[in-house]
Amino acid sequence: MTDPLDPARGASPQGRSWLANEQLLRLASVAVVLVLWEIVGRPNAALITYPTAVLQAAWEVLVVERELLEAFGESLYGYVIGYAAAMFLGAGLGFLMGHARSIDIALLPYVNSLYATPRIALIPLLVLWVGIGFGLRVTIVLLSAVFPIIITVREGSRRVASEYIDVARSFVANGWQMWRTVVLPGSLPYLFSALRIGAQRSLIGIVVAESLAAVTGTGRMILRYGQFFQTDRLLVPILVIGFFSIFMTAAINRLQRRVAPWQRRGR
Repeated sequence: MTDPLDPARGASPQGRSWLANEQLLRLASVAVVLVLWEIVGRPNAALITYPTAVLQAAWEVLVVERELLEAFGESLYGYVIGYAAAMFLGAGLGFLMGHARSIDIALLPYVNSLYATPRIALIPLLVLWVGIGFGLRVTIVLLSAVFPIIITVREGSRRVASEYIDVARSFVANGWQMWRTVVLPGSLPYLFSALRIGAQRSLIGIVVAESLAAVTGTGRMILRYGQFFQTDRLLVPILVIGFFSIFMTAAINRLQRRVAPWQRRGR
């Protein structure tokens, strides 16, 4: 069944051909980059490596040795727990700070200061508090994601159009009805932007934490391969993290289209 809100529905043949040309252009650009990388990388395999060597290394670490699967599984487990906690805590505090002035005044200085603090500076302290394993992963993901989510959701909930609020008040909407029918739908673009930012910052945080303090995980693999100049293997976990970031962004975008389909109009 065709989605009535799908922007591609009813597009002219010229529009559909333009979309197809865009996809072909992307594929062509990727092919050109890979070919140039192969040509330039073969004579400099120790420093640059090349795509076919990376593919062979990916087969070894993913299928033969299965080392990356185990390391990425450990990282992913901590990532999922920490990011889920950051979503609920960040969104809840963001909405509260956006509409409760006393809470906003009390918490905003701490949120701003912790948001500006580099996560890498907190790692030695976190190691003392939670150790170097699962607790460190969850904590660093939580700290990396929760503050951008709080700040973005807070700002979004404060920017809901005043005319919508006035209409709700004219219909004698109570506080819960105001939040459910006006504030929350109006804040959804900011909420999903915050979730995308938090997802990406969390990945950065967990890789940095594992590189500096953990004894296992994807970040530790990257550090070890770099120390032994295994450039082809070094790129495999980096590419896996990059593809996972793309997957997370696409998943959040898909969720946004389902939760807020009206935002698709005009795209």
